[in-house]
Amino acid sequence: MERLFEMQRIIIEQVESEPFFWRGQFDAFLCDQQVCGIVGARGVGKTTFLLRRAIAMGAKKRKALYVSADNIFFLENSLLGLVDYLYKHTDTRILFIDEIHKYQHWRIELKNVVDTYPSFQIFFSGSSMIDLIEGKYDLSRRVILHKLYGFSFREYIEFYFGKKLPQLDLNEILSSHSLIAQDLNMTGILKHFGDYLKLGYYPFFKGYSQDKDKFQSLDNAVQMTIYEDIATLHSLKTTSLSTLEQLYKFVLNTSPGEMSASKLATTLRKDFETISSYLRYLEQAGLIRFIYPDNSGQAFLRNPIKMYPENTNLMHAAYLPLAQDQFKGKLRETFVVNQAQNVGLPIFYSKVGDFKIGGHVFEIGGKSKNLKQIKYEKDAFILSDDIFVGAKNTIPLYLFGLLY
Repeated sequence: MERLFEMQRIIIEQVESEPFFWRGQFDAFLCDQQVCGIVGARGVGKTTFLLRRAIAMGAKKRKALYVSADNIFFLENSLLGLVDYLYKHTDTRILFIDEIHKYQHWRIELKNVVDTYPSFQIFFSGSSMIDLIEGKYDLSRRVILHKLYGFSFREYIEFYFGKKLPQLDLNEILSSHSLIAQDLNMTGILKHFGDYLKLGYYPFFKGYSQDKDKFQSLDNAVQMTIYEDIATLHSLKTTSLSTLEQLYKFVLNTSPGEMSASKLATTLRKDFETISSYLRYLEQAGLIRFIYPDNSGQAFLRNPIKMYPENTNLMHAAYLPLAQDQFKGKLRETFVVNQAQNVGLPIFYSKVGDFKIGGHVFEIGGKSKNLKQIKYEKDAFILSDDIFVGAKNTIPLYLFGLLY
């Protein structure tokens, strides 16, 4: 037990030596519930938040304890046993558990902690695949779960350049985009936007100086997500995991509208149900995203009409063999899907234009894109890349990066 506190002291010393960027999303994570969880894809900053929260809640005075679920301590000890010891023999009443999904019996033991030690609080981080109601241990009423995403373009600018840009909602962008763009007072914003699409989504990139090292670290994170996180949570064998990796590469290397679960099942010679499940695992793990038709029923939910990489950095890291115009088109659409879904905006496939977001139709393209395809729509807009200021229904694409 003393070893756990000593390891915490060493980790805290390292964390406190680094500057900390408080993200707006963190405000919602300060809950008073007995058990609170932060979930998200690898690399988005869950561990950093957990450690900083542990420090703020008394870890240096042993009022709180931070431990990773893959610590060798848990090879011979249980989570429930740890809480029992802390409760009976120390003043520690708050436990921070990193990557809880790596602990085999986390659901039932969290339930037991809640039922047995009502004055003990637990904060945990975990894979975005965590399901609180899976099996017979329904934790949905016992645990508050928050989802953490990668940086928005607005957060990227503040993190790297110390410049605070306004956070906007969709209606503000639609009604006042020209004035907003003129008032930003940000030199080189289009270059910064291009850099963000390439290497701006993940906070951990700041620890690397070379782009190739950033891409390699991201590729490593993808591999670990598939071969460790998904494998552990769904008890999959190597052959199944290889199929999962193939599916992920198909989504990265194919135009969004050219694939479906049924087509992929045929290509890989797998049954539809298996491929649908595997695609859902990849989506839950934060590697891909789905787009459905508006008002889609259960049949559509099993077979999304479009699939995208989770974010644009994954596309750059994969060195996609797409033609330049195809790559740019997919990159822009991926950015819009990512930012809209991260902020909770309803986004659907549209037969006219590219997407319907919050009831508005959007066509996405470069600076030469015009209203031809959506000219008969009353509530339609162009999201145009490579322009600083728009006019009327043509909006600079980068402004969607100010949604959170």
